[in-house]
Amino acid sequence: MARSLPSLLLLLFPLLLLGFAAGVLRALAARDGLSPRRRRALQAAWVLTLLVGTPLWLILAAALRLW
Repeated sequence: MARSLPSLLLLLFPLLLLGFAAGVLRALAARDGLSPRRRRALQAAWVLTLLVGTPLWLILAAALRLW
């Protein structure tokens, strides 16, 4: 089943945003001078962004019939 470019972008753009947000969180966690507690929190946040955000978006996209 062929998809038009706008519908494909509508499906994939939020996934790209999630990936970008996770990358920013990971870069923040790698900075020098952070307390170990804050570093662990940022490391957990970037992993959870991917592990939770991606499936939630795909479920929402299916519910909205974007996919």
